[in-house]
Amino acid sequence: MKNILSFLRWRIVAIRYITMLTNIRWMAYWRNYRPASASIENIFKHGFFEAGKVSPELTNQIRALYQPRTDKVIEQERGAPFVNLMQPKDITPDNPVMKLAFSKDIFDAAHDYFGGHFILDSIQILHSWPTSGKLRESQFWHKDYGDSKSFHAIVYLNDVKDIADGPFVFINKTDTKKIRFSPFVRRIPDDKFKKELNDGEIRHFYGEAGSMVLVDPAVCYHFGSRCQNARMALFVTFNTSMPFVKPQDYVQQNASSIIKTAATLRPDLSRAFIERIVSP
Repeated sequence: MKNILSFLRWRIVAIRYITMLTNIRWMAYWRNYRPASASIENIFKHGFFEAGKVSPELTNQIRALYQPRTDKVIEQERGAPFVNLMQPKDITPDNPVMKLAFSKDIFDAAHDYFGGHFILDSIQILHSWPTSGKLRESQFWHKDYGDSKSFHAIVYLNDVKDIADGPFVFINKTDTKKIRFSPFVRRIPDDKFKKELNDGEIRHFYGEAGSMVLVDPAVCYHFGSRCQNARMALFVTFNTSMPFVKPQDYVQQNASSIIKTAATLRPDLSRAFIERIVSP
């Protein structure tokens, strides 16, 4: 029975939307909400926005802190070909990742995208290692089904200049609508995906270390971590205030530390608001 319930929760799309039936009022609000900034308006229209670069100083600080941890990573032959390098001890106001996660460039952008009705899902420094052969689950084309609306801030921590470096590969919101709808969560191989996409455009986000893209992975098909060279990137993810799944364990288990750190970094925000975002 437990396995059946797990299948229903993770594979059947329609069941996830049942959670919204008691929140019709907020659904209407989101349909009518328009963002304040042009960059976030782009995400509304196209599903993504290339947001420029994080400062070299902050990028170098993050890379210097987390690159040594990759030496201890044990690469797995199965499962996702990446690991989160974040640790509970990293949750301090001095940590450059926390500074960036709660910066105006990321946190305030998410605030604008959700109209203030959002929660923190995850903060990850993802180290992706080279793989070859048969694709793993996350390497197939897919959307993120943790919510109906989501927000990734992706920051490269090393140069990603060609396909071997593992760029973020995706299609925009409009082209995503060309892909056949299914009541089940789909993981689509390349040949089938390209056939359904037809004349749509597959996009590759390239850039030097510090380059950042903001994207809604719930409305843009994408695939992850097809690397021939190791890649390290920061992923900060927010969902709506009524997501289909709970925030990742790192956030849930360290909520009090994150709240304390965020309150220090953002004295312009009320403690009650931060608590609602981090530990709803």
